[in-house]
Amino acid sequence: MQDQSKVKQFFVFMFLVSVLTPGLAIAQGSGETKGLSADAMQELRDAGMDKYLGEFTPSSSEEIGDGWTRHTFDTAGGEGPVCIDGSPYSVYTRNSKGKSNKEEPNELLIMLQGGGACWQFVSQCSQSVASQEPPFARVGMWDFDNKDNPFDKHAVVYLPYCDGSVFVGDNALADPFFNMTDPNYDGERKHRGLRNLSAGLDVARATFDKPAKITVAGTSAGGVGSVSFTPFLVRMLYGNKLQSLTVFNDAGPLAFNPAAPVAAQVRELDWQFSQFFPASCSDCGVFGNQTAIVQWRLDNDSTIREAQYQTDADQTNIGFASLNAPGSPIIAPAPFGLSQNQFRDLTLDASDPVNESHPNRYKRFIVSGDRSHTALQRPIFYTQDANGVVLNEWTADFLKDRQDWIDIVEDFVAAP
Repeated sequence: MQDQSKVKQFFVFMFLVSVLTPGLAIAQGSGETKGLSADAMQELRDAGMDKYLGEFTPSSSEEIGDGWTRHTFDTAGGEGPVCIDGSPYSVYTRNSKGKSNKEEPNELLIMLQGGGACWQFVSQCSQSVASQEPPFARVGMWDFDNKDNPFDKHAVVYLPYCDGSVFVGDNALADPFFNMTDPNYDGERKHRGLRNLSAGLDVARATFDKPAKITVAGTSAGGVGSVSFTPFLVRMLYGNKLQSLTVFNDAGPLAFNPAAPVAAQVRELDWQFSQFFPASCSDCGVFGNQTAIVQWRLDNDSTIREAQYQTDADQTNIGFASLNAPGSPIIAPAPFGLSQNQFRDLTLDASDPVNESHPNRYKRFIVSGDRSHTALQRPIFYTQDANGVVLNEWTADFLKDRQDWIDIVEDFVAAP
């Protein structure tokens, strides 16, 4: 009887731990954490990655058509969620097809928009949400009436991109030359990426409380945001009890170009993002590949799965990877930037080790000989193929965790 009592007490204790410990779920019979480990969670909190969660509430919410609701934040004099030019920041929500705003969806898509990047002497980024507002044309992933769209039944939290710092920045700095044509520009670049991201995810949690499955996706700059801090913050808000947490990076660049160290250093000085890296991620840093944080996450989160889409002649990503301004040379490698071969090698060198160490949970769809950039929000989502596999079908296999979800890296084909 005494032994039975002790066994009963043990299971009661384990139940209480799984229910009351934030962010944890104990795998039955294994004694191990399912999802993000407690130690990893603590490292992220120690680094301050969650510093803005729960800090900002929308000042207004209004329906804008086609099921979308706009949630706008007070700029708080530049200290709140705000765009790089000081204009207000908004996020947008839409419930899944056929459900009212009060009904809880089963699947939730958290989508981060793209739009370049800005740092000292490089002003190639979206500066406001004005041109990024839904409703969108029914193409690509936004074609909710298309049965071939793997996101057609997802509720959506959509985050426009206007912080210039790929959703990771936490800084503001004087730059009177940045936006000289705008009479409302106050002379300060505001890289509030982490605030904008955290505010958007708080809206997600408040609007969709208990989805079973969450997919974090991002395109271009938003793709970088999708594989950096976003999945960790989702774990902090929703815990490990999600049926699945998946990440889709749509052409967010993966690799650091060692021939452009000045640009990398200046991005860190302007954006101040490396402070949020977990201490034990030895490969995370200013001069490291984007895949370093992905590797660390897969090492420490036992159930997350991640997908990467990329073309090996992507003109946009090759252009950004080649920039070394301010610095000498301005374009690196000289004289005309990276070649397709060089960009492909950097991409594979960055992603091969992740696929090799987690072959069932990290896979790529890499198309050769194609100069296009991004696919999720474009018609090519339904036509782009790699080795005969079409991207939307590959994405569906990824989301459903089917055996047909495979790692695809096409053999090299020179781009026309």
